[in-house]
Amino acid sequence: VRERVLVCEGAMGSMLARKGVRVRNTAEANLTHPAVVGEVHREYQEAGAEVFQTNTFSANLPMLERAGLAERAAELQAEAVRILRQAVGEEGYVGLNLGPTGELLAPLGELSVDQAIGVYRQQIGAMLPLGVDFILGETFEALEEAEAAVRAAKELAPDLPLAITLSFSLSNGRTSMGVSGRMAAERLIGLGVDIIGANCGSPEGLLRAFGEMAAVAGDRVLLAQPNAGVPVLRGEETVFDGTPGWSGETAARLIELGARIVGGCCGTTPDHIRQIARAARASA
Repeated sequence: VRERVLVCEGAMGSMLARKGVRVRNTAEANLTHPAVVGEVHREYQEAGAEVFQTNTFSANLPMLERAGLAERAAELQAEAVRILRQAVGEEGYVGLNLGPTGELLAPLGELSVDQAIGVYRQQIGAMLPLGVDFILGETFEALEEAEAAVRAAKELAPDLPLAITLSFSLSNGRTSMGVSGRMAAERLIGLGVDIIGANCGSPEGLLRAFGEMAAVAGDRVLLAQPNAGVPVLRGEETVFDGTPGWSGETAARLIELGARIVGGCCGTTPDHIRQIARAARASA
């Protein structure tokens, strides 16, 4: 991976919305609109993406329960792998995507660490047999929840590369739970995570935290997937103010800081990924 910069795909939820897909949970589209999910993956591939993630960011049991979809969990989780592999073929790297549960872990909330590990164990267990290239847990704000995902992944798939990224939503480079880039990097490295980094959050916070992570990353591969700028309300619609050109410039800055895998998060489109891919090629 360190020889050249790899390009990740961009946002799924906002792309599905642009294509007129309305679902209770983004992962429900794996069952209701599988062709559209596959089309989004392919459009990103055509824009230059080589690294992909299953449409399962919100497909853990607590998130699915809130949408009334828990009984179909294993079905829509497995379908996400099939759709992605069929869409991008063997040349694309397929990542099993894990996201936060949306709940606070004890003692701040009701979910125990063991329950959180069980949540991720269920999701990984349903998807692993279909053949993935790596596991990506992203948008974590609490290190305890990220660690639960790591423990489940290490238990079920000890030989698969594991990537974990946090969301630094505050402009001072910390997550909403107060975790800094340095704290995150040191904990994740201590847990044996192969690829570490940042995604989502605020662009300013991500850049600051990513710089801190890079300073202590050592031989770990660094991954960054920023949003397309900042969300703004236009009428009743939330849009992101970052142009494709802005995303390309931001990717170039992240590559200078040490990123070896770059992509996009909320609000990004194939046009944004095209510019990110251009920045990656220019760095070679």
